[in-house]
Amino acid sequence: MEAYQEADFLAVLSRLMLYADDLRSVLPEVSRRLARQLRLPFAAIELDSVPGDGRRVALPLLYRSRPGTLLVPADLPEPTLQRLRERLVPQLETLLAVATEYKAMARSLRTSRDELHDLAQEQAGLQRVAVLVASGAPPADVVAGVVAEAAVLLDADATRLMRSESAGTVTVLAGYGKPGTETWLGRRFHDEGDATELMLRTSRPARVDSYDDLPGAFADLARRDGFTSSVAAPITVGGRLWGSLVVLWSRWEPPPPGAEERLAQFAEGVATAVANIESGASRARIVRGVEEGRRHFEHDVHDIVQQRLVSLGLELRAAEALVPDELDELKARLSHTVEGLTSVFEVLQEMTRGIHPAILTQAGLMPALKALARRSAVPVTISPGPEHRLPRSVEVAAYDVVGEVLANTAEDARASSINVDVDITVDHATGRELLVVSIHDDGVGEADLALGTELVGLTDWVEAHGGRLQISRPAGRATSLCVMFPTDIDSERFDATTAPPPTSPPSPAPSSATDQYR
Repeated sequence: MEAYQEADFLAVLSRLMLYADDLRSVLPEVSRRLARQLRLPFAAIELDSVPGDGRRVALPLLYRSRPGTLLVPADLPEPTLQRLRERLVPQLETLLAVATEYKAMARSLRTSRDELHDLAQEQAGLQRVAVLVASGAPPADVVAGVVAEAAVLLDADATRLMRSESAGTVTVLAGYGKPGTETWLGRRFHDEGDATELMLRTSRPARVDSYDDLPGAFADLARRDGFTSSVAAPITVGGRLWGSLVVLWSRWEPPPPGAEERLAQFAEGVATAVANIESGASRARIVRGVEEGRRHFEHDVHDIVQQRLVSLGLELRAAEALVPDELDELKARLSHTVEGLTSVFEVLQEMTRGIHPAILTQAGLMPALKALARRSAVPVTISPGPEHRLPRSVEVAAYDVVGEVLANTAEDARASSINVDVDITVDHATGRELLVVSIHDDGVGEADLALGTELVGLTDWVEAHGGRLQISRPAGRATSLCVMFPTDIDSERFDATTAPPPTSPPSPAPSSATDQYR
């Protein structure tokens, strides 16, 4: 076979092996084409070590430290076998190694993408619930948000928030479902015939794959309303089992894999909201709990997902280097895949752009604000500010406020400059130390809290951290915003070894749940 014909033929084989969903399934076709090209009665490529016999000679293949075999007729002349060993076997080993690596990286990339999507979806739902709690929303609105977010999280057809009562009974406090679906609001059930029964016995998430033969009133209602399966997760408040969050599906397939774990993680965040409703705990404690969850989320994104993408890119470049120069189409395909991986990484960076920078964790508020100012579309002047570190929640809250105001000013105020003054003072009435952040611009935006602008959510966020926000816009003069945070609201300080702080506060989202809190 001429060199150029050999290169063309190997390019065809590489396309077959790379484009196939399953490498093993395409090997019979690859073997058939190989036999035809070499004018052999037959040829077979195996991904395992296969011994020869009287009819076949086994030529060993080694790819990614794995054994494989090329089987050819036993009656081939020895010179022909030697040429196959010297020329064809190394090429096949390279193709198998690249194809196997490519499949492994594709699977890992899909897994990373799915994990990132799940993390982002879960945290977004918890953030919306937390904002409802922190803003003092009525309990009915909070539990409505809980059941609606749980349905979105697991693509469920309905959800039920149920409270455990005495004598093995549960009461439905809130429900979410598609239009026309009864929510079972206020109904009391014995806990048999549902995933809740197993969950209450074990205090662990549980599932029901089919309601067909289950007894009990809950199972009867589920069958009547067309539900076929469910997953329940415990809600623990104050060290005791408070109740459960149940999601239901009407499809014939069982609940999706991992549904119990995802619902359990979501239920942990819900427990904080429930505890706040029942005990009247401060809004600041709820916000700090959500911030901790979001720090874990950022850790997962930065230290797991992004690192995995970087590792995959390096491995793919290494695989590209293994490909001989004559397989230019295969090289181009691998290079294109690396470019796609780079694009995914950039999308991930765009998604996490709002996450607080490492400089806030490592250096403190003032360096972080200066870095924020350098990225602003409007020129920003930052005062020197305090030199010492402040409590974690104070630095996070102040950074969030400045970031939100700079973004809003750039979009709406048509300002040409912004001044940010940061200082420490003492409240003479209470004797408490205060961090004071004053922001002034020369724009024309109407920052009126009564008009329902984004400053409403900003005010709620400041107050949830124990602070106060004041806005002044005299007629014909620039807007001024002043925020004051007590510096003793959290004794925990930043440390360079801690996880990065959370993203800026979310805006509340409406829920379509029908519910009642009793």
